Amino acid sequence: MHPAPYPTRRPAALHLLHGWWIASCPDCGHELGRSRDQEAAERAGERRRCPICQPTHQKERGVA
Repeated sequence: MHPAPYPTRRPAALHLLHGWWIASCPDCGHELGRSRDQEAAERAGERRRCPICQPTHQKERGVA
């Protein structure tokens, strides 16, 4: 069996804190979104990429 070409994203972790649903990165815990509605928080977690674990720009190789 072949390995997946790209790593799959894990779903955001959801926490209920004082009436707010908070979607956070499952790896580092960075907050991705918050809402009073659980489904809206889930959607926010799916839409946003973690800037710490999955940066949009990668450093070029060989450049210090």
